[in-house]
Amino acid sequence: MRKPFHCGAVAVLSTAAVVLAAYAPSAGADPYTPAQTQDSAEFAIADGYIAVQAVCTPDLSPVFESVTWDSPGFTPEGGSGMMHDANPDLGGHFAATWSGENWAVEYQFC
Repeated sequence: MRKPFHCGAVAVLSTAAVVLAAYAPSAGADPYTPAQTQDSAEFAIADGYIAVQAVCTPDLSPVFESVTWDSPGFTPEGGSGMMHDANPDLGGHFAATWSGENWAVEYQFC
């Protein structure tokens, strides 16, 4: 006996929902939610950099490119490194520390 079409469609949709749920971002994946991860730290560093650099050099627009971590690299407690801007005259050294709830970033170039 053949199954009606709607039973097959429900099975396909149920399978699709399970597959999509498996690839859904985890609770800590939102970059706006502070977490003790390198992605979250770099988001906080870049986000604050734009504001700080705009105050330090009001005549030059910052264009964030990347972060390079000093040895030993990023740790869940934080670290230090260099901000890289599209303009080589901008950017500079920073230190980031996990405060228990968010990233505290010190921009040491302004």
